[in-house]
Amino acid sequence: MRKFVLIGVYCICSSLLFAAKPAPEPVNEDAFLVQKEFSVWPTDKTFDSQVQVDQCQAVRLDENWLLTSAHCVYDACATRPCTVGIILAESAGLLARARVTHSTSSQSVFIYKGFFPGQNRISGMDVALIKLDPKKAEYSYINLEDGNPITPEVFQSKLRLDPEAQAQLNAKGVRLLSVANAPTVRLIPQIIVPKTTAGVVSYLPGQMAEVYYVGQLQHFISPSFGVRQGNSGGGVFTRSGDLVGIVSSLLYNKEGIASFHDATGKTVLALKGASGIFMFTGFNGTTLNFIRNYVPHLRTVQIMPDFAQKSNKKFDSIVKIEENTSMRF
Repeated sequence: MRKFVLIGVYCICSSLLFAAKPAPEPVNEDAFLVQKEFSVWPTDKTFDSQVQVDQCQAVRLDENWLLTSAHCVYDACATRPCTVGIILAESAGLLARARVTHSTSSQSVFIYKGFFPGQNRISGMDVALIKLDPKKAEYSYINLEDGNPITPEVFQSKLRLDPEAQAQLNAKGVRLLSVANAPTVRLIPQIIVPKTTAGVVSYLPGQMAEVYYVGQLQHFISPSFGVRQGNSGGGVFTRSGDLVGIVSSLLYNKEGIASFHDATGKTVLALKGASGIFMFTGFNGTTLNFIRNYVPHLRTVQIMPDFAQKSNKKFDSIVKIEENTSMRF
């Protein structure tokens, strides 16, 4: 039996209002199995406990590529060799890992060139790709019943009797909702923010309808949930399993103000009270083209008209809506 944990999100409202709400569509939990957890650290032959190891989430686009946030891999990989350890499957009985190394001569991590932490993290450029080349990756397998390593042959024999591990290993491929050239729009379907930890997928269901893609920001904005659950680099999905965006991370000053920048570093605008709002990176023209350069067969669909409606709301009014919505939790 596959492991999914629903994290409840509730709001205080009258029973009459609650009864009037239409029932949400079913959640396609199997779609979230494409999300993997990984660790990344600077490659160092004198590796010791002082080396920083960052842990994030990623979405497996296909057999050979995983999508994550640039800020998850920038510190370890941008200017030096690094190592990425990916958990491909973890059930009650089996654990499968892949390890890839990255260097200038053998690249495995590709960061969007316009990204620079502290300047562009909240600009809609927070994307990176991890290449999982079967010929270069190192694979390891563990029998979790006794904690001992096993050979690939033994793993394959045990895998036939472990449908949970099979489902995780076979999960790959997802359809992306493109916001290229989209104006400010309101997202129609509710969003889901999953997280994979030790083979267990937990997720937060979005209860609110006020989720917007703001053209001026090149970012999605929604009530505050998900990003504080350790989801950096993971996906933001619709309930049916389409990928809306990637969980980014906001940078605030001590007053809680987040500044948004363009590709040149110029401040576009500053958002007050940013700590109360969840924002995530969508697939605009630049990020989508970056991904397609490496994954040309990527499945995409335009967000309009089936997944979003055009909105004439100004940014300030959207922020007020989000702030009022967030106060309901």
